[in-house]
Amino acid sequence: MKDGIGFLAVLGGFTTALVVWGIGATPALTGGFEGEGRDFSLVWIELPLMLLGIPALALGVWALLRRRSSVLLALAVVVTLAMAGWASEEWLQARVPDFRYEEGAAGRSA
Repeated sequence: MKDGIGFLAVLGGFTTALVVWGIGATPALTGGFEGEGRDFSLVWIELPLMLLGIPALALGVWALLRRRSSVLLALAVVVTLAMAGWASEEWLQARVPDFRYEEGAAGRSA
C-alpha cells in the first residue's frame, strides 16, 4: 500500500507540474498582440524545474513519512502537491507578463 502511495506521489507530481505549467505559461508562449512578449525561456527553465522538482518534493515527503500510517502518508503527499502547485502558479504569475488591451480612441467597433 505504501509503495503505491509513493508511485502515486511521483505520478501526481508530474501531473501537477504539467497542468500548472501549461496553464501558467500559456500567455508567455502565445504572446500578446502580434506575438509581443513571447518568452520561450519558460520551456527551458521553468518546465524542467517543475517536472523534476515537484515529483522529487512529493517523493521526499513520502520517503520521510513512509513509516507512518497510510492515511497520514497520503494526506501529507496530497498537501505537498497542492502547496507545490500553488507556489509554482504564484511563481509563474510573477514571471509571466499580464497582457491587457484597452479600447482605442475610436471606441468599440461594430
